[in-house]
Parts: sequence; structure tokens; C-alpha cells
Amino acid sequence: MNLALSGNAAIAYAMYQINPHVVAVYPITPQTVAMERFADYVADGDVDTELIMADSEHSAMSCCIGSSLAGTRVMTSTASAGLALMWEVLYVAASNRCPIVMNVMNRALSAPINIHCDHSDAMGARDSSWIQIHAENVQEAYDNIIQAIRIAEHENVRLPVMTNMDGFTLSHATERLTVLENEQVQEFIGDFKAIYPLLDVDNPVTYGPLDLYDYYFEHKRQQVEAMELAHDVVVKIGEEYGKLSGRPYT
Repeated sequence: MNLALSGNAAIAYAMYQINPHVVAVYPITPQTVAMERFADYVADGDVDTELIMADSEHSAMSCCIGSSLAGTRVMTSTASAGLALMWEVLYVAASNRCPIVMNVMNRALSAPINIHCDHSDAMGARDSSWIQIHAENVQEAYDNIIQAIRIAEHENVRLPVMTNMDGFTLSHATERLTVLENEQVQEFIGDFKAIYPLLDVDNPVTYGPLDLYDYYFEHKRQQVEAMELAHDVVVKIGEEYGKLSGRPYT
């Protein structure tokens, strides 16, 4: 099906089709419209998502981490200073192996204040163990976020994924794109498979305890290995998505 959507609307539409369990957000230009659109889907009962209106981006990511560790599929969106405010907990999400998917509408960091695009926000988060995928157009932005679910949740990866698009240049630009049917998206992403969820009270686990030198490096080594394995996973899923959509990503 062909639609004319802005980047913001395309992200909201993809999230509607994904129907995540939890979305925790805080608005910031130029990302606000995407979450307003998705909030409409929630209000209209088109999705089953629990939408959390957080009091800051730091709180939004903290909610995402808690929800992910509880055993749910989680998504969010932000931009610029919002991503910067998240940086402390970006590392927590990655080190706890939370397969969160976050869209970022790339925007310059202050000062001087600038609401337009550069990649200083994404580059600041470069070393936080989040996989980053960047879109060249609205079609890619839509395709990337659907593939990101599979990438983040792959058993060889289990790392958060950040899908990026240029703020205003793409987020507010209306382009023609081809979208999948809802059933195709659901079949492609599959059911969420929780690994060691906190709410499995019969098998209790602890996340985020003090980790000294004797174990800290082992956990970090596992993160490095997952990031190295992610390349082949991204290519494989891109090929699979191409067979479904006619748009291979390799």
C-alpha cells in the first residue's frame, strides 16, 4: 500500500503496526509530532500499548528499562537534548541487554540553540553500546524501525537499537512510501520472547547490582561480542525484509 507520510507520521504508523507493549516518551522538537500521532492510536484503541507520559527524557528511558526488564517489548523516541539527558541511562539499557528500540530525530545540541539537524546527538551516544541505523529518506525510516525490532531482540544481540533520521529534513518532509500490511509486520517481528524477566517470580533474578573488577569485565566483554555479532544479524534481517517488502537492506 502506498501512502504519503512525513517522517514523524511514518514512525508513528510503523509503531502502530508493531503494537509494542510499552512506550514511554517525553516530547521534544522535532520528534513531538511522532509521539502525538502514536498517542492518537492509543487513544483510539488501535493498539494495546501502555503509553507512559514521563516527566523527562531521563525518566522516559528509565521507564523503558524497567518495562523491558519486566519482560515487555518497549519503544520510545527522542531528539537532541532529550537524547543527551538520557545518556546516563543509555548505558544502563545496553549493559542490562534491554532490546529497546528508539527512534531519534537528529537535531543539533546547544549552544547556541538550534532546532535543525546535525548528528551531534547520535554521535554523543556512539559509544553507549546502542546499535545505530540511519535513514536517508522516509521509506528507509519506516523500514528501519520494523527491522530494528528483530535486530534488538535477536538471541545473538539483545542490545538496544537507535533508528535515526534527520530532524525537519525528513521528520517534517512528506514523501511517498510503500508500507506493509499489519499482518505482514506482525509475522515478520514475531512474538516478544522475554529472557529472565523480573516478573517471573518463580525464577528470581537481579539486575544492576554492584559489579566489581572480578566480574565487570566479563559483562563488558559479552557486550562487545554482541555488538560484533550484530553486523551479520543486521545483514541477514535486511535480506529477509527485502524478500518480504521488495526492498533489501544488505
